[in-house]
Amino acid sequence: MSRSILLPLATALSVFALAAPATAQQRKLTDEQKATLLERLKDADANGDGLIDKAEAEAKLPRVAKRFGTLDADGDGKLSPDEMRAAGQKMAARRTR
Repeated sequence: MSRSILLPLATALSVFALAAPATAQQRKLTDEQKATLLERLKDADANGDGLIDKAEAEAKLPRVAKRFGTLDADGDGKLSPDEMRAAGQKMAARRTR
């Protein structure tokens, strides 16, 4: 799977993986944290299609799995980089209020 697909997912997943109390300033990821998230996503994407389905989320990304129905905006049973990015942006916006 290409890194270009995983990076947007990692950025969005950071909202879930690095959940912290709300602050006025968004948390910035270090290169090490980004690499760790990329590895988690690569590991979770068992079939290598660049998408995370419910079974993959349940197996490797429990925080994502708990919110899967909400995150899967188009209802296709898979989380795309765009859906994950949108969810991450929405959560970050709530935190800065």
